[in-house]
Amino acid sequence: MKSKRSCDGCTVCCDGRLLLHVHGNEWVGRPCQFVKENVGCGIYKDRPKNPCAVFQCSWLRDDNYMYPEWLKPNRSNLLIMDWKKTKTGIPYVIAIGGRDGYDKESMLWLIEHCNKRNLNLELILQGSKHYIGSEEFRKFFKR
Repeated sequence: MKSKRSCDGCTVCCDGRLLLHVHGNEWVGRPCQFVKENVGCGIYKDRPKNPCAVFQCSWLRDDNYMYPEWLKPNRSNLLIMDWKKTKTGIPYVIAIGGRDGYDKESMLWLIEHCNKRNLNLELILQGSKHYIGSEEFRKFFKR
């Protein structure tokens, strides 16, 4: 089933918080040079496979609408990424706030949401990483 959600003007994944590899160039910390304001990707048809074509944020892929509409990255300034696993197999979600801030109520909602569902969360806020979840998960990153 394909999600009914769309990016629809959101370009948070292109704003520099992710490591980008675009046509031989690699960078993090600055927006993609091909993003056009109010348009989106200026090279959409020729965009690279990784990360551009394969990446979708969890909000966009959320077929069960676990994440509310107002958590859309361009509204909350929180980019929620797909599930990952530690090297020991512990599943977790990553959420990255914008360098210029993020909606604090959205962040608190996400933390509470993960706590209620016993989900592990790596929260990256202005360069600092915070690990919320099981003791095993938190210990894994304290090594």
